[in-house]
Amino acid sequence: MKKFILILLLFLLTTSCNKYIVQNVFERTYPATEISVAQSDVYTQLNKYGLDSIPFISWITNNIQNDSMRISQRLVKKTIDSNTMYQFIFTEYTPIYVKCLCPEKYQFVVRYSGKKK
Repeated sequence: MKKFILILLLFLLTTSCNKYIVQNVFERTYPATEISVAQSDVYTQLNKYGLDSIPFISWITNNIQNDSMRISQRLVKKTIDSNTMYQFIFTEYTPIYVKCLCPEKYQFVVRYSGKKK
C-alpha cells in the first residue's frame, strides 16, 4: 500500500509540474546611430511571425521618465492560443540632459510565453 501511495504521489508531482516558459527569442540593443538597423530588425521579426500589417504607431505605448532618462516603450502581442503568445517590445532610451553618462539607445525584444517547445 505504501508503494502505491508513493507511486501515485510521484505521478501527480510529475504531471502537475508547470511546463510553461518565458524566454526571449530575439534580443538586441542598438546605439542611436543604428536606428535604421533597428527598424529593419523590427519589421523582419514582425514579418517572420505574421504581424507585418500592424503599423508601429498603433502599438501600445508606455512612457516613463525620471531625473536623467526618458524611456518610451512600444508593445504589440500575438496570441497563438490561450496559453501561448509572442510579445514584441521596442524601447527607446533618451537622456534628458546632454551631459548624462548614458547615451541614447534602442532595444528590441521578441519574447515567447507558453508551453515548452
